Amino acid sequence: MRVGIDARLLEKKMTGVGRYLFNILKHIPKVDTENDYFLFSYGGLPQWENTAAKSISTFRFAPKGVFQKIISPVWLNFILPKYLEKYKIDLFFSPNHFLPFKKLESKSIIVIHDVFHKINPNFHPFYYRKYIDFLLPRSMENSDLIITISESSKRDIIKFYKVPETKIKVIYEAATEIFRPRNLTLEQKEKIKAKYHLPDRFILYTGVIEERKNIEGIIKIADLLKDKTKTPILLFGRIGHHGKKYLKEIRKRTNIQYKGFVEGKDLPYIYNLAAIFLFPSFYEGFGLPVLEAMQSGLPVVTSNTSSLPEILGEEGIMHNPKDYEGFARGIIKLLDNKDFYDKIKKQGIRQAQNFSWQKTTREVVKIFNQYKT
Repeated sequence: MRVGIDARLLEKKMTGVGRYLFNILKHIPKVDTENDYFLFSYGGLPQWENTAAKSISTFRFAPKGVFQKIISPVWLNFILPKYLEKYKIDLFFSPNHFLPFKKLESKSIIVIHDVFHKINPNFHPFYYRKYIDFLLPRSMENSDLIITISESSKRDIIKFYKVPETKIKVIYEAATEIFRPRNLTLEQKEKIKAKYHLPDRFILYTGVIEERKNIEGIIKIADLLKDKTKTPILLFGRIGHHGKKYLKEIRKRTNIQYKGFVEGKDLPYIYNLAAIFLFPSFYEGFGLPVLEAMQSGLPVVTSNTSSLPEILGEEGIMHNPKDYEGFARGIIKLLDNKDFYDKIKKQGIRQAQNFSWQKTTREVVKIFNQYKT
């Protein structure tokens, strides 16, 4: 079977959905030696030429900025279908929600990672919500199957878009193997600490600085911890929608700091240097940072909403996102009680073993193979 993939996300700086596709492509040779894969992008993906997938260039250049936003729907609706026909694609896989408006001749599968633009309109800019609302319903209708990444996201898709349950398959994401407990040398520790100006002990948050992630809640938790511990909360991540307003409040305090964007190669080490991972997010399609932290051996304190209980498991420390005192109590208990700390750490490592990219990819390929003729 010839499988075509919308691989445009691999041409630019890697985001969450881009990493999703990257990891599936990386593991396909380990689980599938029968199907042929074709990666369709703007300017081609030479870095994938010597892999199991064939890179197909549809433009001589990769559009950027505003031009990319204009050309993207044109490419999807008028250029891509011609290439799918030219290369005799049997199944088209879109890891990023969207299909052409006209139903494809080939079978098609889309991945919908979340629908949090429906959960709270404030989580996304106005133009993005309208863009999603215009394209997503038709893509769902034209798809033969929808893959989503948690039972929580599946429920939301059914609730907001009235999609039949039988048309949706849940396949969990995973964290990569670089996230693991590490015995860091003193030199490794000091190098990372100097690069990011880290204290010896800290509580960690990684993720976008935006309302959906409950940054205001983290600030309130920091206020409750001020007189109870000298361990600061450090936030790493890019500034998202309306995120700058939180920086002003953070700068007024000494026990919470915004550290900016962390390089991907350094993130596994920062997880290993931290004492606790704090993630009181309002809504997550999957909650990958929680899994990365658990897999790294870092105790997690997170929300009991959306997909997070699925990731953390039944025995993790979870609270309502607005239960700031509950989060503060959980953090203090972890900092003061070594036996409890070690118990939560071990539970997290054990729970994280339920997720792997090889398992994810095997399940995706199994879905592909159901459409063999």
